[in-house]
Amino acid sequence: MEEYKLLGGTSTMVIENMNCKSLPEAPRWKERMRKLLNKYSGKQEPRLIIILGQEAWSAFISQDDMPHKDVPVLCGMISRHAVLLPDSSEVLQEWDPTYVDIENYLANENSISGFLYSYDIKATIEMVHRFYPATENIALITDNTYGGVSLQSFVKKEMEQMKGTNLILLDGRKNSIYTIVKQIKDLPPQTVILIGTWRVDVNDGYFVGNATYTMMTANPSIPAFTLTSVGLGHWAIGGYIPGYDNMHMGKELAHQAIALLKEGAVPSDFPVKVIDNVYTFDARKLKEFNLDKGQLPREYTLINEEESLISKYKYEILLAVISILVAFLIMILIFFLRTKKLKDSLLDLQEDNALIMNNMQASIKFINPDYSVKWENGIDYPCKPQYGPSNCFLKPNVVKPYCDQCAIIAAMETKKIVETTKDCNQDGNYIHVLAKPLLDSKGNVMGVICKKEDVTSQKQAELEMKEAKEKAEESDRLKSAFLANMSHEIRTPLNAIVGFSGLLAVTETDEEKQEYTNIINTNNDLLLQLINDILDLAKIEAGTLDFTYSDVNLNRVLSDIEQTSRIKVRTGVRLAFTDRLPHCVIHTDKNRLSQVFTNFINNAIKFTEEGSITFGYRHIENQLYFYVSDTGCGMSPEGRESVFNRFVKLNTFVQGTGLGLSICEMIVKKMEGEIGVDSTLGEGSTFWFKLPDTILRSDTDYIDTAVSVSSLSRKESYDPQRKKPKLLIAEDNDSNYILFQSMLKDFELFHAWNGEEAIDMFFDHEPDIILMDLKMPVMDGFLAVAEIRKENKEIPIIAVTAYAYGDDEQRVKENGFTDYIAKPIHPEKLLSVIDHYYYLLKDK
Repeated sequence: MEEYKLLGGTSTMVIENMNCKSLPEAPRWKERMRKLLNKYSGKQEPRLIIILGQEAWSAFISQDDMPHKDVPVLCGMISRHAVLLPDSSEVLQEWDPTYVDIENYLANENSISGFLYSYDIKATIEMVHRFYPATENIALITDNTYGGVSLQSFVKKEMEQMKGTNLILLDGRKNSIYTIVKQIKDLPPQTVILIGTWRVDVNDGYFVGNATYTMMTANPSIPAFTLTSVGLGHWAIGGYIPGYDNMHMGKELAHQAIALLKEGAVPSDFPVKVIDNVYTFDARKLKEFNLDKGQLPREYTLINEEESLISKYKYEILLAVISILVAFLIMILIFFLRTKKLKDSLLDLQEDNALIMNNMQASIKFINPDYSVKWENGIDYPCKPQYGPSNCFLKPNVVKPYCDQCAIIAAMETKKIVETTKDCNQDGNYIHVLAKPLLDSKGNVMGVICKKEDVTSQKQAELEMKEAKEKAEESDRLKSAFLANMSHEIRTPLNAIVGFSGLLAVTETDEEKQEYTNIINTNNDLLLQLINDILDLAKIEAGTLDFTYSDVNLNRVLSDIEQTSRIKVRTGVRLAFTDRLPHCVIHTDKNRLSQVFTNFINNAIKFTEEGSITFGYRHIENQLYFYVSDTGCGMSPEGRESVFNRFVKLNTFVQGTGLGLSICEMIVKKMEGEIGVDSTLGEGSTFWFKLPDTILRSDTDYIDTAVSVSSLSRKESYDPQRKKPKLLIAEDNDSNYILFQSMLKDFELFHAWNGEEAIDMFFDHEPDIILMDLKMPVMDGFLAVAEIRKENKEIPIIAVTAYAYGDDEQRVKENGFTDYIAKPIHPEKLLSVIDHYYYLLKDK
């Protein structure tokens, strides 16, 4: 049916089943066929009838009056050897049917065609005698079916023509499986079993394959052959059987049906085809019965043949081979991918190495034993050959001798690592050369790896570190000397202060008291200067020395320095401020400027025993040039070079720390200036420094209305008729207040111990001037001044502080103070400041 549809068949197909079972039903098959044929009449008359199977075919040909005579009929699976169905009156066990040759029957029917199969009894018996020539009996096994009866009828007909061989019938119409087995056991010698059909026995019991196995075990020594392929594969040795497997009957019937229904063909166009028989043998049975394969016909088919291992396991072997090939291909693929990955990695690594080698700022070469270059990166540090441009093995057209100290040659000859650092080209650049020989297992030199690297910066750093180390050692030596000297410098004025303070208490004459007082004051000044230098040095070391810039009247500042310095000058030495502009106001740090000038003048005073000390300033181009010249002892060239270094004293017998000029140099450089000295030994020195031009006013019309504190001359005494000025002193230290009392006997004093008391006393006593310490308990001076200024903006408030730097002055002025004085306090300085602000207040 599937083939018919695939070929394009469109007619409706109806399948009817005859339900033919055992032979006892055979008399009813004819009637059953008649009814089926009559069922399809009139409009339902079929265009084609296809009959499959012997039972249906026997019922069809047994019809007395054939309906649908003009309808073509195709048959299949039909034996050529048939019998007509019996009447119901026949005793089937005794029925001896009449043989009908279907091929001859179909030759007379023009409307019928199809496919038949045939049993060749003669060829089968001849085959049996070929294997067993002494065969006397043929035992034929047939069952209780139409096929069994028709086959038995045909064999009996054929055996009648074969003389000398007896036919023993093992008939299923009369026997059950059990009686058949017994008869097989009792078969006489020289008997060969011929298997026909076995499906149904006398009891209508159905059997498939197990029945023939049972029969085989009944008498396994008797050889058996088959006519129909039944028993082939386990019992029958072989047979001459229809080639069912070689015939595609269903497809052929479908093609014939299409031709009859769609192409106008008739059954006579398709002659009845008889399926060819094929000699088929069981190889295991041939071996079991020791039959010679040479006796087999020329063409045959073997089943159960023992295959070679290759044939037996050909699919397994093929699968294994394919698996091995696939695995091999996978391995090749994996190997290829891994090799490619490794190759890519190596290429990347090679590129990375080349990139690193060419960017590592080092020249790397591999030198062969013959001094040829095997490999090098892209960086080169050429050197200047010792004996000429061509006397280097790295140069073309090389000429000997080579350099005496060549690291590569030394490594090649000594077989040891050679390392040098030198200025190869005498251009100030230092090259570090490392030559490492490569040796084989026998100790022979395979080559030398040479690495050249520019280490100029490292060399310079090394030299700088060496120089810094030397400077540090020198500085440490100078500090040690400074500490020893400072111990002497501190003890010297302290010795005078302590000693003469004790003598002052026991002396009786006023002349001696005045002398001792002067000595004590002189040594106080020396000790104070020493402490200031030490503090400045500490700030320099910490980098915290500060500068406070303001507008400074230069002539006034230098005039003050002149006046305060004259009292220090030896008799016979003249001190003069000689070189100046008529009027000059500059923007600078007044304290630092005064510190430098004072240091220069003090040094000149120390080393000048006669002659003069002159100082001043000039405006040269865009700079202010300051100087101090003396006619003292002067300096040697070596002294001029070191005079600004720390802890340097050219004359160890002169008082001083050796820090003043070093501090002056740092101050001038911080003020973006330059400093120096011009000196001739035995003639005198000129210390100078230059600052950027910061002149604000230098016109001749400028009149300075400010009053120099140092230029004020204190009145000898206050008018006794007038009331004493009121002075409020805020001081938490009792000793300091007693000092103030000693200095200020002409004033009416009020003492406050902290800021809060100072505020209360200000409101209670209304003082004329306030002296305010900055650091006090409860409330400091800054907070106290802030509260006082809320009530009185005019009263002079003078800060008293232990700090003496420019930022202190700036801070006190920004926080409401009128002025400040620094501890330790000199009586003259204190009285001058108080007098100045007191009389300014009275003038208002």
